[in-house]
Amino acid sequence: MHPSSRRTALAFVVSALLSPCFAADETAIVVSATRFDSDPVETPVGIQVITAEDIRRSSAATLAEVLNKVGGVHTRISFLGTPDVPLDLRGFGATGDQNTLVLLDGQRISENELASPKLSAVPLDAIERIEIVRGGGAVLYGGGATGGTINIITRRASAAAPAASVYAAAGSYGSADLRASGRIAGETSAISLHANHYEADNYRANNRATQDNASGEWRFSQAGDSLAIRAGADRQRARLPGARSEAQLAADPRGTSTPDDFADLDGWRIALAGEHEAGSVTLAADLGYRAKASRLFNQFAGGTFLSDIDTRVVSVSPRLKWTSARAGMANVAIAGLDWSDWDYTNDSTFTFFGFPSPTHETATQRNAAFYVQDHLRVGAATRLAAGWRRERVRISTEESVTPLPRRSRSDPLDAWELSARQDLRGGLGLYGRFGRSFRIANVDENRCFFPPCAGPLLPQKSRDREIGLEYRRAGARARAALFDIALTNELHFNALTFQNVNLSPTRRRGLELEGSVKPGASIELSARYALTDAQFRSGSYAGVDVSGNEVPLVPRHRAGIALGWQAGPATRLDLAVSHVGRQRHDNDQANRFRRMPAYTLADLKVSHRISDLTLAVSIDNLFDRRYYSYAIVDSPTAPTTFSAYPERRRSLMVSAELRFQ
Repeated sequence: MHPSSRRTALAFVVSALLSPCFAADETAIVVSATRFDSDPVETPVGIQVITAEDIRRSSAATLAEVLNKVGGVHTRISFLGTPDVPLDLRGFGATGDQNTLVLLDGQRISENELASPKLSAVPLDAIERIEIVRGGGAVLYGGGATGGTINIITRRASAAAPAASVYAAAGSYGSADLRASGRIAGETSAISLHANHYEADNYRANNRATQDNASGEWRFSQAGDSLAIRAGADRQRARLPGARSEAQLAADPRGTSTPDDFADLDGWRIALAGEHEAGSVTLAADLGYRAKASRLFNQFAGGTFLSDIDTRVVSVSPRLKWTSARAGMANVAIAGLDWSDWDYTNDSTFTFFGFPSPTHETATQRNAAFYVQDHLRVGAATRLAAGWRRERVRISTEESVTPLPRRSRSDPLDAWELSARQDLRGGLGLYGRFGRSFRIANVDENRCFFPPCAGPLLPQKSRDREIGLEYRRAGARARAALFDIALTNELHFNALTFQNVNLSPTRRRGLELEGSVKPGASIELSARYALTDAQFRSGSYAGVDVSGNEVPLVPRHRAGIALGWQAGPATRLDLAVSHVGRQRHDNDQANRFRRMPAYTLADLKVSHRISDLTLAVSIDNLFDRRYYSYAIVDSPTAPTTFSAYPERRRSLMVSAELRFQ
């Protein structure tokens, strides 16, 4: 980052963090980061909450854009041209998806594959709030949460007055978005339904994508008890444009060298959730089923590749919460079980110069876990929390391509966490957290390409530390945090050896600053800054010493600022500016090529309300910047050029939303 750019990014944040004295009232938000609803002030470590109103006010058209623009989550372009982009909390680069756990109503939707969570399967209108917890979440949710957790909470069907809404939008690159939602209710039960259709030709040739979703919930509630059935289905069709070489980026960035490539995906999910209150004890349980069927086709010089993948997962999660008070101390104890059964089949055919080579691959993963967590409040200013998880993971894979016999591994894994918060004067609070988390290699990482093949990779383990300072006042919030994640056996694709491996020790360190303030009745300001240092602590691969090298695809600096202005009783303007600093190309573990260039983007939205009708115009990439967020070099050891996936230029979207109450 240029020195002047760095000073500007820091100024964005400082302006928000040092202005809390102009605060206005803030509405309390209920969160579920303990797997039960609770007040956010009861949790020692800060939680970022994105509300449905935050989503409506932003220029974001997809859930991924909401997480990036509003939540500050680092994202990269999706190779498929769909809204299912890779997510990365705290600098894990290419494996960000595998270290950032995504949940839907507390149930994981992160995949046991090298695939991004299906964010596009969740209609925006169905979202009540999004909870982002940065840092390890392995005690409550298990593996894959070293970077943090993102919990998407959908709107509950409630016994309120009937309501409905319709939304239509059209814009640049052939994009269109149609949504509809509704709710009907009786005295004790209610039904909510949501549906949407999204399509776009996108910026590139052979990059058209369509997405259709439908979801709903039936809920029964009476005297502290509830029972809910949730179901959803989605259908995605995407064309794949492939990467552009350095020369093609300059001459024809919108072209494609893969005009026949495509990816199709269909998914289904259903869940049963219940909760019962018995005095100071609350019992809850979730039973879930999720299935996915996908087809991928890729054509290259001399051959083709076709893959059909089917996955299914069944999960059961009973748990309890016990609330008590003694000697002036309030205590909340939580305990639960998690059990899941995941099955995978992959039938693929590699054809080279007319000679097909079919492959049949199967994999299973069984998880069984017990966890406990205790929250203790000592007086009005001190909060302590401790948690422990014991999980047994059994994985097995079998492939016919090599051919390989069944390979299996069973690991007992522990995660734990200690945290504390001390409230100070003037709305300030000091907190600290120390813990351990883990991640299991997924089916793609355990795949063997060249015999002889070893057994499944070792689990990744980490020691996580964080210390932070928070400011909470009506209408203003601020947070400053330092974190350190020391990893052993990190799971990573090593381009130097062309294998998925357990790395020698690695580390993530960083600083996070964020704040929001309302300096006047009609103006809202928020800002954020992240400094991330991701390094190989040691290691030598294919004769290349990577000790002290930067981990690829981790920008050292990221910053953003957002301004909301209520220009009149019915008119609002929202402006967001984000900056992503330079980073290493994906396969440049040797750090021998120049870094990918930094980029700064501005997004603008103007909305106007006429009774129950809201009209809006959004412009993304306002200044029409050329940029890319993912690239690879031609050679990991002696790079001379690169290939990249160019992002879309300036785009406009016009929308109308009508609400019925």
